[in-house]
Amino acid sequence: KDAYEPGMQLLGKQTILAEGCRGSLSEAIMARYNLREGVSPQHYGLGVKEVWEIPEENHKAGTVVHSVGWPLDMMTYGGAFIYHMKPNLVHIGLVVGLDYSNPYLSPYQEFQRFKQHPRVKALLEGGTCISYGARCLNEGGIQAIP
Repeated sequence: KDAYEPGMQLLGKQTILAEGCRGSLSEAIMARYNLREGVSPQHYGLGVKEVWEIPEENHKAGTVVHSVGWPLDMMTYGGAFIYHMKPNLVHIGLVVGLDYSNPYLSPYQEFQRFKQHPRVKALLEGGTCISYGARCLNEGGIQAIP
């Protein structure tokens, strides 16, 4: 056809594919070159995140908080994070491993429950959620890298 244009050819000693969880190109290359052979299986998690603009008196620039467990039960892998960013923003979220056994568990609802913890609730008091989102994450660690 007159409109045909060949695809781009990428040449390099190394190529880093950063297309997220189970990207189609990554999966095809792992299958073609048997890159999953001899490595641990990949695990996945679902992360739910919000960005809040909070009052100056609640903000401590540079503070990083990581937690595991609550509000999740003892059989569910996951944890929360809170990052204070300048000028007065807080990035807050919860990651839940996608291998949970409770079919009624809702990562979003667990995140809402996390925000009701007295310390978290006090941090967000008087603030405004200005952004939110969710994404799937690779959780297999270094042992699962092809």
